[in-house]
Amino acid sequence: MPVTPFHLGPGVFFGTIFFKFFNFFAFLLGNVILDIEPLMIIILGIGYPYHRFFHTFLGGLIGAFVATFLILIFKNILQKISLRINLKQSFSFFKVFIGSLLGCWTHVLFDSFIHRDVFPFWPSHFNPLLGLISIFQDYALCVVLGIIGIILIVRKIHPVK
Repeated sequence: MPVTPFHLGPGVFFGTIFFKFFNFFAFLLGNVILDIEPLMIIILGIGYPYHRFFHTFLGGLIGAFVATFLILIFKNILQKISLRINLKQSFSFFKVFIGSLLGCWTHVLFDSFIHRDVFPFWPSHFNPLLGLISIFQDYALCVVLGIIGIILIVRKIHPVK
């Protein structure tokens, strides 16, 4: 999914479900940060393939370190936002890194189903996930997870009394 909002769907859903286990903002960022790669390839006119090293599980690991670094740089601002919207959470290195890593790997997983140029197990060019679900199913799943995730996060922010 080069540069689409679809990755935010799984990000909001799983970030809300597993809120206590990792940092929500890190998981969201991890779900979208990898698309900087195809965006830059398109902007620079490098050409196909759009998904390269960062759309692998190993590349996702490096992306997770970048996302973790960014979250920790903006930790104070994000903590204030968290408290303001009633989403108090941990910003420990461990929880931020795990959130970033799982977010990046979720991104790689969803792209592995539908893009011929994604090789999640690089350096192997074997992608056993390609074609397991259709592009429509992949996008629909992202949208449904996003809708459910938004409902769950709103209920977390504004608990039903």
